[in-house]
Amino acid sequence: MLERQNASLSIVTHDLKSPMVAIIGCSRFLLRDMKNKPHDPNWLLMVERMVNAGEGMLVLIETILAMGKMEAGKEHVEPAWTADLADELLETARIFQYEAAAKNIRLTVDTSTPLPHVFWDMMRLRHHVFNNLISNALKFTPAGGTVTLSARQRENKVEIRVADTGPGIAPEEREKIFCRFEQGSVASNRVFNGSGLGLYNARLFVNQHGGTIAVENSTEQGAVILITLPLEKTGAPAPAAA
Repeated sequence: MLERQNASLSIVTHDLKSPMVAIIGCSRFLLRDMKNKPHDPNWLLMVERMVNAGEGMLVLIETILAMGKMEAGKEHVEPAWTADLADELLETARIFQYEAAAKNIRLTVDTSTPLPHVFWDMMRLRHHVFNNLISNALKFTPAGGTVTLSARQRENKVEIRVADTGPGIAPEEREKIFCRFEQGSVASNRVFNGSGLGLYNARLFVNQHGGTIAVENSTEQGAVILITLPLEKTGAPAPAAA
């Protein structure tokens, strides 16, 4: 049943991706042209919304494709040694610094303790996990609040936390938010990506690394998502000497 569903989703999303890329490309061209010439500001606003909506749809399409590949065992992680994990996390946060500033949210990174070399697929973890969690935290944190990305080593694992001061997640819903297409049954004021796939995909990629992801803590004043990853996958080659 799951294989048939994924096959159908794959066909539909593949068919949608090409026209969506064309729409986004044309919209971006119009937007650049309109910004360089005098135009009605209402038209400019509409084209900006077209670009944003198209990019959001493309992210959803790519998320569905990645989910299908992961569930079918066709999306394999490609780990490599990362010598400076702290810098990777700082770079991840920098992507969201302007969004945080626009919302008057303090976005901080706490890597005060030394972090080890890790053998991870950093590109996929950043795209499918870290970016997703930070984006959600910013989405649900009110103006004047704080979002913190932190990491520390605990024995042969690294714990990464994304903490925010938004609304909490009810205990009975803390597992449900990581399940496939479960958003519609989440009753609290805090729900995640509209497709219900964002955190599901995040768990798939974390599990592929031999790690875990869960709601560690949640109160009315915020939530903490904890990602625990082993330092390296079994059989990883030795890191290059510095």
